[in-house]
Amino acid sequence: MMEKRRETDMDALLFSKEDIYHGNYVFTKRDASHEFTKALHYHDFYEMQFYVCESADGKIGDITINGVKHELRQGSLILINMFDVHQIDITCREPYIRYCVSFDSSLLLFACSAESNLFNIFSHCTDGKYYKPLTPQQIATFAALYSKHEKLRLHNGNDILGKAIILEIFAYVYDIFYDGQSISDADSKGLATITELINYIEDHLSENLSLEMLAEHAAYSTFHLSRIFKRYTNNTLNKYIVNKRIDRAKILIKTTDTSITEISRNVGFNNYNHFYRTFKAITGINPVDFRASFSKGL
Repeated sequence: MMEKRRETDMDALLFSKEDIYHGNYVFTKRDASHEFTKALHYHDFYEMQFYVCESADGKIGDITINGVKHELRQGSLILINMFDVHQIDITCREPYIRYCVSFDSSLLLFACSAESNLFNIFSHCTDGKYYKPLTPQQIATFAALYSKHEKLRLHNGNDILGKAIILEIFAYVYDIFYDGQSISDADSKGLATITELINYIEDHLSENLSLEMLAEHAAYSTFHLSRIFKRYTNNTLNKYIVNKRIDRAKILIKTTDTSITEISRNVGFNNYNHFYRTFKAITGINPVDFRASFSKGL
């Protein structure tokens, strides 16, 4: 049985896939000049990260996951589960590279087979098993796969070949992390339910997403759906939906000229005053000032 996670830090930010990528995955390469964020955050997708550094001692920094600090070194391979609260602190002054594969739960589900259930390795993240050191040969393999993926943009059919490379990475990571333990059928079914539910919420964010409606869609009682969502994500459904709506609103405010009133409706708020208060409570700034800050280039 999967163990319960520690409570989600109230100060952590939600980053949705819309903040990071389009489609169902992205494979990125980051360094000190192109890092993402140092803020404490979580997201509703999975991540695999591996690190390369030229420092003499191999030390890169630390990553804190669900309140537990892990050292980042040359060859560190890190798994980030959905809704894991985490923060990266890079301390080395030497050049480093952070390769990162971010991907939807639907892609993970697609990649699973009867012999290789990828949810096994991510379910063990709840036991603190986030980290594995890579050998020099494994580092070279992952770096080569990134280079191969980068070159695909020059060719037709790159979407198919790109996913094939990601599936190859999944296979390598599964082999590295798999310890012979399997999650129960109940856990596997629960994770599949959460995967489908997150995708449904993503596609219907502007609509009524009451607990009763979602329970009917998932063919569960409201009590059971609330319980399994909390168990696997450490979030309540309502909190997740509200944060998801505000995150979507932030993107629309930054990237469109649509009125804030209309945006509030487009992300599922029927009352503008409620949207205004909720936006400010979550982001620390009201939506009008939020838009103004971007128009001023802040």
